[in-house]
Amino acid sequence: MNLQELDVLQTLLTEKAENQRQIAEKSRYSIGVVNRSLGVLKGEGLIDDSYKPTKKARDLAAKNRTKRAIILAAGFGMRMIPIGSECPKGLLTVFGEVLIERTIRQLKEADVEEIYVVVGFMKERYEYLEEEFGVKLIICQDYTTKNNLYSVAAAKDYLEDAYIVPCDVYCYNNPFHTFEFYSWYLTSREVSEDTDLRVTRGREVLMLDEESKGNKYFGITYLTKDAAKKARKRLEELTAGGRNSKMFWESAIITNKVMDIPARVAGPEDAVEINTYSQLREIEYYNPILQNEVIGIIRKVFNVSYEEIKDITVMKKGLTNRSFLFTVKGEKYIMRIPGADTDGYLDRKLEGRVYDAIRGKGFCDDNVYYDNEKGYKIARFIENSRVCNESDLEEVAACMQLARRFHEMKITADTKLDLYGNIQYMEDLWEGAPSEFRDYEETKKHIWAMKDFVDENSTIEYLAHGDLNPDNFLVYYEYGEKKIQLIDWEYTGVQDPLTDLAAFIGYRKHDRAWVESVIDCYFHDGCTKKQRLLAYCYISLWGLYNSNWCEYKRTIGVELGDFGFTTYQYAKEYYKVFEEEYEKYKKEM
Repeated sequence: MNLQELDVLQTLLTEKAENQRQIAEKSRYSIGVVNRSLGVLKGEGLIDDSYKPTKKARDLAAKNRTKRAIILAAGFGMRMIPIGSECPKGLLTVFGEVLIERTIRQLKEADVEEIYVVVGFMKERYEYLEEEFGVKLIICQDYTTKNNLYSVAAAKDYLEDAYIVPCDVYCYNNPFHTFEFYSWYLTSREVSEDTDLRVTRGREVLMLDEESKGNKYFGITYLTKDAAKKARKRLEELTAGGRNSKMFWESAIITNKVMDIPARVAGPEDAVEINTYSQLREIEYYNPILQNEVIGIIRKVFNVSYEEIKDITVMKKGLTNRSFLFTVKGEKYIMRIPGADTDGYLDRKLEGRVYDAIRGKGFCDDNVYYDNEKGYKIARFIENSRVCNESDLEEVAACMQLARRFHEMKITADTKLDLYGNIQYMEDLWEGAPSEFRDYEETKKHIWAMKDFVDENSTIEYLAHGDLNPDNFLVYYEYGEKKIQLIDWEYTGVQDPLTDLAAFIGYRKHDRAWVESVIDCYFHDGCTKKQRLLAYCYISLWGLYNSNWCEYKRTIGVELGDFGFTTYQYAKEYYKVFEEEYEKYKKEM
């Protein structure tokens, strides 16, 4: 039997349909398709003359019973900014019902009782589901740095005869059944200008090379035993060695840009994806969560109505904060939402003081709004800007001179930063657990051996930027003139200005020749031997501090990719460079 005939049989088994017209309406096929399908089904002995399913049909349905479901709810919900930081997507209330609870109820209505929920971000918020609904939680440890390929991989043992359901789809009509005759992937008959999927008339799903005009999709999937076996093997191959971190799970059911399973086509009356703030606003305009504190700030700052805040678009997640773009009165702005765990180690009042001190001095645009207590910030968005090109030493030199100009302002404050103290503080947060680096204690011993030299030669009197990485320099053109801004001043504090140099160097791995060039760019008027030795010390110190920070983050379930590995390598490499060059220096004295 073909897909159409199986769909008509499922309609007869699950819906009240007594004549061809009703069957056509319920199955969404034409009268012609229904007539042909009924003829085949009758010939197979699956229905009688009154279109009633026979025992053979009911036995076939029982043989194809749905066993379980997997709900994917591990992600940050980044695109839901500005509400994603307050509530995970699956727990949004839509039309008075919690999104994931609605999905669970619909599954249970179809007699699907074995339900797994893959969690990660704010996983504790989902804990109540186990007791209240009898589901089982699976924790995806890789949710911070990897896409939902790894969420499905975490549940790979439960894919057989199972639904895979994104937590951000609101189904008006229940898409689940007690039985399914074949695997399918739920798409929409609606077309879009920015999709990477197209469905053919034969319900084949083609993956496009890039986003273009094609079909929207909901992503709900059903896998039979055979399809699940193939998908499981592919998942294991794709995730081996932590590869393909940015890949979506659908890659496990795609061969040569064609999906291994057919489409099941629905429409906007059946389901809607709620993946962004704007999508939620579109389907439920007066949902209370939409008018939260962040939206209230924008309304107050610009004296606008809720309706006048438009084009809300998430930006790339930073290591500590989230940011989003929005448009008000035809102008585009960017708003920063501080990370939930930043209050303990960031001085928001001091950050505000810095913005006041550099106002109008060409370091960055003046903020439209800054909150000294919570750290919310609104600034003008710079169109067509990019980050510093680290391979362009002329551009690097311009960035270094901008930083040095700030250092030479000699702004004072009470907040002093001690890298040695911070390294130990981060290590203490491990609560006695050993470092993941086998030679950590040896590395730390060598870095502590540099302390006397650092204490004797450091100048810790004035503010440094604190996070002077290349991505915090914005390069753009205004009226044909190249300009550079230095942004994100939240880590500012009193420390040696060479710590900023170390932060710029240690953000990504480079060879020593590049490092020496950056030092020369900062000291354009000449670098003394002691200054260069001190720079080596700070590169090593900065590396160990950030490595320890990454190890702490890992203990609380936050993965930061290869950043910790890279910074630890700098810690090792440059204590050795310091020791070697310091021996030469002493011989020259």
